[in-house]
Amino acid sequence: MQIKHILLPVDGSSYSGNATNYAIHLAKLCGSRVTAVSCYEWLGHMVEVPESMTDKLKGNFARQAEEILEQTARKLSAEGIENETDLKEGAPGKMLTNLAKSKKFDLIIMGSHGHSDISGLFLGSVTHKVLNTIYCPVLVVP
Repeated sequence: MQIKHILLPVDGSSYSGNATNYAIHLAKLCGSRVTAVSCYEWLGHMVEVPESMTDKLKGNFARQAEEILEQTARKLSAEGIENETDLKEGAPGKMLTNLAKSKKFDLIIMGSHGHSDISGLFLGSVTHKVLNTIYCPVLVVP
Protein backbone atom coordinates (compact mmCIF):
# COMPACT_ATOMS: atom_id res chain seq x y z
CA MET A 1 0.00 0.00 0.00
CA GLN A 2 1.28 3.43 -0.90
CA ILE A 3 0.57 6.38 1.36
CA LYS A 4 0.23 9.33 -1.00
CA HIS A 5 -2.14 11.58 0.92
CA ILE A 6 -2.46 11.93 4.69
CA LEU A 7 -5.35 13.61 6.51
CA LEU A 8 -4.14 15.35 9.68
CA PRO A 9 -6.84 16.73 12.00
CA VAL A 10 -5.37 19.42 14.29
CA ASP A 11 -6.81 21.30 17.25
CA GLY A 12 -3.80 22.85 18.96
CA SER A 13 -3.58 20.21 21.71
CA SER A 14 -0.32 18.48 22.60
CA TYR A 15 -1.78 15.25 21.15
CA SER A 16 -2.40 17.06 17.89
CA GLY A 17 1.20 18.29 17.93
CA ASN A 18 2.43 14.73 18.43
CA ALA A 19 0.28 13.58 15.51
CA THR A 20 1.79 16.36 13.38
CA ASN A 21 5.28 15.11 14.20
CA TYR A 22 4.31 11.58 13.13
CA ALA A 23 2.74 12.91 9.95
CA ILE A 24 5.97 14.75 9.10
CA HIS A 25 8.07 11.66 9.68
CA LEU A 26 5.79 9.39 7.68
CA ALA A 27 5.29 11.91 4.87
CA LYS A 28 9.05 12.19 4.46
CA LEU A 29 9.44 8.39 4.35
CA CYS A 30 6.63 7.90 1.83
CA GLY A 31 6.78 11.13 -0.17
CA SER A 32 3.22 11.90 0.92
CA ARG A 33 1.37 15.16 0.92
CA VAL A 34 -0.62 16.22 3.98
CA THR A 35 -3.97 17.94 4.33
CA ALA A 36 -4.31 19.52 7.76
CA VAL A 37 -7.89 20.11 8.83
CA SER A 38 -9.25 22.02 11.79
CA CYS A 39 -12.91 22.07 12.78
CA TYR A 40 -14.75 24.53 14.93
CA GLU A 41 -18.25 24.10 16.18
CA TRP A 42 -20.73 26.78 17.08
CA LEU A 43 -23.40 25.44 19.40
CA GLY A 44 -26.07 27.88 18.33
CA HIS A 45 -28.15 30.63 19.82
CA MET A 46 -27.41 31.79 23.35
CA VAL A 47 -30.43 33.04 25.26
CA GLU A 48 -30.39 36.75 26.07
CA VAL A 49 -26.98 37.34 24.46
CA PRO A 50 -26.91 39.98 21.73
CA GLU A 51 -26.43 38.59 18.23
CA SER A 52 -23.42 40.88 17.71
CA MET A 53 -21.70 39.21 20.67
CA THR A 54 -22.47 35.67 19.48
CA ASP A 55 -21.18 36.59 16.00
CA LYS A 56 -17.98 37.83 17.62
CA LEU A 57 -17.60 34.59 19.61
CA LYS A 58 -18.19 32.49 16.50
CA GLY A 59 -15.60 34.57 14.66
CA ASN A 60 -13.13 33.97 17.49
CA PHE A 61 -13.59 30.20 17.19
CA ALA A 62 -12.96 30.39 13.44
CA ARG A 63 -9.86 32.59 13.88
CA GLN A 64 -8.42 30.25 16.49
CA ALA A 65 -8.89 27.27 14.16
CA GLU A 66 -7.28 29.26 11.30
CA GLU A 67 -4.27 30.09 13.49
CA ILE A 68 -3.83 26.41 14.36
CA LEU A 69 -3.92 25.54 10.66
CA GLU A 70 -1.41 28.27 9.81
CA GLN A 71 1.01 27.05 12.49
CA THR A 72 0.67 23.48 11.24
CA ALA A 73 1.17 24.51 7.61
CA ARG A 74 4.32 26.46 8.53
CA LYS A 75 5.71 23.44 10.38
CA LEU A 76 4.95 21.08 7.49
CA SER A 77 6.41 23.49 4.93
CA ALA A 78 9.55 24.00 7.00
CA GLU A 79 10.07 20.23 6.81
CA GLY A 80 9.58 20.22 3.03
CA ILE A 81 6.17 18.52 3.15
CA GLU A 82 3.68 19.40 0.43
CA ASN A 83 0.55 20.46 2.29
CA GLU A 84 -2.78 22.19 2.23
CA THR A 85 -5.20 23.27 4.91
CA ASP A 86 -8.94 22.91 5.29
CA LEU A 87 -11.06 24.86 7.79
CA LYS A 88 -14.42 23.25 8.56
CA GLU A 89 -17.36 24.57 10.54
CA GLY A 90 -19.22 21.80 12.32
CA ALA A 91 -18.84 18.94 14.76
CA PRO A 92 -15.30 17.53 14.37
CA GLY A 93 -16.39 13.87 14.39
CA LYS A 94 -18.94 14.45 11.63
CA MET A 95 -16.66 16.69 9.54
CA LEU A 96 -13.73 14.26 9.72
CA THR A 97 -15.97 11.30 8.91
CA ASN A 98 -17.27 13.14 5.83
CA LEU A 99 -13.73 13.96 4.73
CA ALA A 100 -12.64 10.37 5.19
CA LYS A 101 -15.63 9.14 3.16
CA SER A 102 -14.37 11.22 0.23
CA LYS A 103 -11.74 8.49 -0.25
CA LYS A 104 -9.09 11.09 -1.07
CA PHE A 105 -6.86 9.96 1.80
CA ASP A 106 -4.75 6.86 2.30
CA LEU A 107 -4.24 7.40 6.02
CA ILE A 108 -5.55 9.55 8.84
CA ILE A 109 -3.09 10.51 11.57
CA MET A 110 -4.71 12.01 14.65
CA GLY A 111 -4.11 12.56 18.32
CA SER A 112 -5.69 10.20 20.81
CA HIS A 113 -7.34 13.11 22.63
CA GLY A 114 -7.91 16.77 21.90
CA HIS A 115 -9.46 19.99 23.06
CA SER A 116 -12.98 18.91 22.17
CA ASP A 117 -15.22 16.37 23.86
CA ILE A 118 -13.91 14.48 26.88
CA SER A 119 -16.54 11.76 26.95
CA GLY A 120 -14.32 8.93 25.65
CA LEU A 121 -12.85 6.71 28.36
CA PHE A 122 -9.62 5.71 26.61
CA LEU A 123 -9.76 7.73 23.43
CA GLY A 124 -11.19 11.16 22.82
CA SER A 125 -14.74 11.01 21.53
CA VAL A 126 -13.84 12.55 18.14
CA THR A 127 -11.14 9.90 17.63
CA HIS A 128 -13.58 7.21 18.70
CA LYS A 129 -16.22 8.43 16.24
CA VAL A 130 -13.74 8.55 13.36
CA LEU A 131 -12.45 5.05 14.15
CA ASN A 132 -15.97 3.65 14.04
CA THR A 133 -17.12 5.26 10.80
CA ILE A 134 -14.31 5.43 8.25
CA TYR A 135 -12.83 3.14 5.61
CA CYS A 136 -9.10 3.91 5.61
CA PRO A 137 -6.41 3.17 8.20
CA VAL A 138 -6.07 5.53 11.16
CA LEU A 139 -2.87 6.07 13.12
CA VAL A 140 -3.80 7.25 16.62
CA VAL A 141 -0.95 9.07 18.36
CA PRO A 142 -0.82 9.54 22.15
